[in-house]
Amino acid sequence: MSKNVRMAILHIAVAAVCFIGALIFFNGRISMEKGSAVAELANPSYPVLEIGNDTSSYNLMAGYKEDIDLSLVRNQITLTNNKNAVILKLHDYDYDITAIQYTLFEKTPDKPTETGTLNQLTSNKKKNIKLGTLTFKNTLSENKVYYLKFGVRLDNNTRINFYTKIQSGSGYHLDDYLAFVLKFHNNLFSKETMTENASYLETSADTIEDNLESVNIHSGSEAISFGNMEVKQETKPRITLQEINNTYTVIQVSTILSTEVSEGVVQYYDLKETYKLRYTAERMYLLDYERTMDAYYNSSIIDSANNLLSLGIQNKKNINYVYADKGYKVCFAVQGQLWYYDYQSSDMYKIYSLSSENLPDIRNAASNHGIKLLSMDKKGNIFYLVYGYINRGRHEGMNGIQIMKYNAGTNCNEEISFLSTSLPYDSMKEDLEKFSYLNSKSVFYCILEGDLHEIDLEKKSDKIVEAGLVNESLTASKDQSIIAIEKEQDIYKNKKIEMIDLESGKKQNFTCNFDKRIRAVGFLSNDFIYGEADAADVSKSRNGMINFPITKIHIVGIDGKTIKEYQKSGRYIMDTEIKGSILEMTLGKRSGNKIQKTNTKDYIRYKEEEAEDAVTLTSKYTDTYWTQLYFKFPNYIYIQVVPDLLLTKIMVNEDDVTLKLSNSGEQVEQYYVYASGVQKAVYTNLTEAIARAYEERGNVIDSKENILWKCIYADYAQVAGMDNVIKTGTDSTSLAGCLSMIAAVNGKEVTPGSINIKKDNIEELMKKYSGHTTRNLTGCTVDEILYYVSQGSPVLAKISGSRYVIVMSYNATKIRYLDPVTGQSTAVSRTEVTNRLEKTGKVFYSYLIH
Repeated sequence: MSKNVRMAILHIAVAAVCFIGALIFFNGRISMEKGSAVAELANPSYPVLEIGNDTSSYNLMAGYKEDIDLSLVRNQITLTNNKNAVILKLHDYDYDITAIQYTLFEKTPDKPTETGTLNQLTSNKKKNIKLGTLTFKNTLSENKVYYLKFGVRLDNNTRINFYTKIQSGSGYHLDDYLAFVLKFHNNLFSKETMTENASYLETSADTIEDNLESVNIHSGSEAISFGNMEVKQETKPRITLQEINNTYTVIQVSTILSTEVSEGVVQYYDLKETYKLRYTAERMYLLDYERTMDAYYNSSIIDSANNLLSLGIQNKKNINYVYADKGYKVCFAVQGQLWYYDYQSSDMYKIYSLSSENLPDIRNAASNHGIKLLSMDKKGNIFYLVYGYINRGRHEGMNGIQIMKYNAGTNCNEEISFLSTSLPYDSMKEDLEKFSYLNSKSVFYCILEGDLHEIDLEKKSDKIVEAGLVNESLTASKDQSIIAIEKEQDIYKNKKIEMIDLESGKKQNFTCNFDKRIRAVGFLSNDFIYGEADAADVSKSRNGMINFPITKIHIVGIDGKTIKEYQKSGRYIMDTEIKGSILEMTLGKRSGNKIQKTNTKDYIRYKEEEAEDAVTLTSKYTDTYWTQLYFKFPNYIYIQVVPDLLLTKIMVNEDDVTLKLSNSGEQVEQYYVYASGVQKAVYTNLTEAIARAYEERGNVIDSKENILWKCIYADYAQVAGMDNVIKTGTDSTSLAGCLSMIAAVNGKEVTPGSINIKKDNIEELMKKYSGHTTRNLTGCTVDEILYYVSQGSPVLAKISGSRYVIVMSYNATKIRYLDPVTGQSTAVSRTEVTNRLEKTGKVFYSYLIH
């Protein structure tokens, strides 16, 4: 051995010893500071379960350690095969699972329809899975949705459960749907086969083709097939059956893609497709198609010529970031990963990741979780939330909110608290993104299900400060350190707003005279804006819409003192919108007894100093990747060097930091709009929810998972058993006549003369005589209320003055209604009936049988 070689070996050995010593010292220093050791964040370890099928596997299920709220599985449904069975594929990894217990139920596992154990599992060691066929003893009722709970034991101390909705698969053509989706999906990756997909697209000339992040059925073939990018699939398509009924089916497909950006530099993408399909014997119809493709961050890709850090193909709305130290430090969350860039040291820290380093691992597929940044100081210390289904670490298999702290000095994470809740991810995301704040005294504030929580992290206490809030009741400043609460849920009654400084705890109350009403408008900087209106002008329409014509704008500081007021004689403010440092007001004027919106706008401008040290998002276009997103830094920062990638660790905390969140039980009824497999919006007004669902071609559900409206494509429907018309002869008795017919179709004999229509409101009367919860559909369109007829429910409708009829059938050209005044069943053109019903004010009531 030569002297040079011996010296090289010695240098390597010394370097290794130094490295190990530094590592021991680093861990020891942290342990001395915090009294505990550090470790890598544990990778996902629990088994996952899939449903098998002759065409493909679908409905990947993650394991839960606790019983869950059934709203957590609202986006997935499983079908039985023609043998009244489901095929199970269990990826058990390091666990030798020999049996799967199951519970079939309708509302709660405590009242099961069927229970049993599947212990005949076949092992496939090559694929690391176990197969089993669960055949039900009882036949599932047609068109009824059940729930299925699977339980497996991992060891003597740990048992986990999997959940899915389930219904009889008879007549739903699932194999045909899956075959179409897989073929369409695989065709995307070849320009030749992509031509087969083109006939299903509805390409629009108005569609702007410059971004591959989001495409849809109106996009062109080039955008659908990834433009000039050369991509390959890193995982097999993962399929989720989200909706299925007799008229349409919604299926989501997800996969990991990759492309080689430069030699040895690979960019990964999360691809999600949503298909809305309709099967006929002649052909398959693609009713809608949506796709997103978002890049995982790759720290080795920079644009040194323009001083930019590349985020790749991204939706700007998905990027959550904060910056500090004049822009020298920036922290951002993207694709379930949290990153921290320190320009001074040219280091990029991967602080937290919801997925393991092996992206294709099927255990990373759970996507019902997210990260929200709370704050970052000048030293780079960061507070953040991890919420939803926790798929790795000490809380794996649980649902809730982790409050985390990153210490820049030690490059280490610490879990401050884990807040356990059964609230589904979509609802949690909407609430936490709307408002969540951690003050300097370790008190965490958030709104969940209408409850405003004040959580003292040191005392481990949870106090509900305000209950029964609706979305509009709470307004927060930009940094969320100040909130304003309208004290009356019904805004047309509200005469008080409470403003709270969450740092100091100081409160300011704003009130008005008895003949006025006030409501929050928002915040400009940290100054609060509210509007004042005359009580006589504030109204609530039949469908729940609020008319609040503001006569005076108040802008107040954190101390409650008035900064500015806006009021002009004869001028009303109908709508407001805060755009940066500008309050934009849409004006109205009085015409007779009505106040109507005009096209005139006015503005209140705040002079804010432009932040020269701001880190902003910018985009660039290239021929290969089309539009990509970048971080743009202040002009004194030069991004010339690829930062070093460093991984962080997490404190090994032996203390139990779990706190189960309380619930006031005073939640206002809310309606959730789902379309293309995701929650689009939440409303407190059913009419508004239905209108949004109609626009999105989706559905509406309530908090108890009852479906209240669906976008259907039935050409004909009729209420069964509603054949006899009861004649009353006059408009004033028509409502009683309609209620008598509704009672009859529900098996009750009630004469019109015995019904006192003045005793209760229409909703209560219909509930009494139908036996079902009545829905006020006033304000809906005729097309929208026909869904209820398609479900076998009559619709009570006002056709003129005080005259009511029952809408009970329809086809493509006509609508039939029963008229108790004439005693006739009348079929009229859809156009004529629509004009009459909408002219009368679109007053409708109906119910669904759940």
